[in-house]
Amino acid sequence: MKNLLIIGILLFSTSIFGQEELDPDKYYAESKTVFIESKVYQKQRELQIFIPDEYVWKKEKEFKVLYLFDAQNTRIFNYISGNVQLLSMNTIEPVIIVGVVTEDRWDEFLPRNNHEETLERYEPPMGHADKLIEHVQTEIEPYLKKNYRVQDYRLAIGHSLGATFITYASMKTDNLFDYNILLSPNYNYDKKQFVERFKEFLKTDLTKNKEFYFVNGYGDKYEKEFDEPLQEVIKTLESSDNEKIKWNYKKLDIDNHGLIWLGVYNGLLNWKK
Repeated sequence: MKNLLIIGILLFSTSIFGQEELDPDKYYAESKTVFIESKVYQKQRELQIFIPDEYVWKKEKEFKVLYLFDAQNTRIFNYISGNVQLLSMNTIEPVIIVGVVTEDRWDEFLPRNNHEETLERYEPPMGHADKLIEHVQTEIEPYLKKNYRVQDYRLAIGHSLGATFITYASMKTDNLFDYNILLSPNYNYDKKQFVERFKEFLKTDLTKNKEFYFVNGYGDKYEKEFDEPLQEVIKTLESSDNEKIKWNYKKLDIDNHGLIWLGVYNGLLNWKK
């Protein structure tokens, strides 16, 4: 009888305190692939999710979310995750990473065109960025809030057209996104549509701060093409007195459009506040 009582106490103790018995030498960070049913797209959509080690240790803490677009490229997702894990050791706070797997970049990342000539370069289907915004707001966000402890603060990282989309989403909504790392954004799209969008956006009476970190390089045809409209955007921002819009810009010594992903490290350091 005495032995049964001891066993019962041990089982009770394990059920109460088992979650606290974490191995101090174990690293609990985890990457996983999940699929969510999307009414917006009428099919399953894939997400790559990284959960930091601190999520396991700090049971009451809510975490900021970092959205990464173009997460269908596993090497890109791993690179972003690696940067976040390295810097969260002693520089930035740990975040949950949500990688959105892209199926059609022109269709998902671009807003509708204003000029017929644009269709000569970007063939339909294209121009449904609002659909991706709806997917993030009405399907991904509810999924995250149901399954994880998340704050109402979001970072976003995008490259080229991915950065174009993030810019558009940040301008179109109040809650997407708070801090934007924009790697060689294509603002040349549709006869510099985004140069004009920035001019109008700066007049907006925002309810919360928006921050943009721009990175680009030089040399190859894409960096050359995208640099001129980006410089126009920078000049527009320099002349703005909108205190809700913060920004920073860095020119990298990189002559390859595909390698501008290296600017993520700078963008995360800039955010470290």
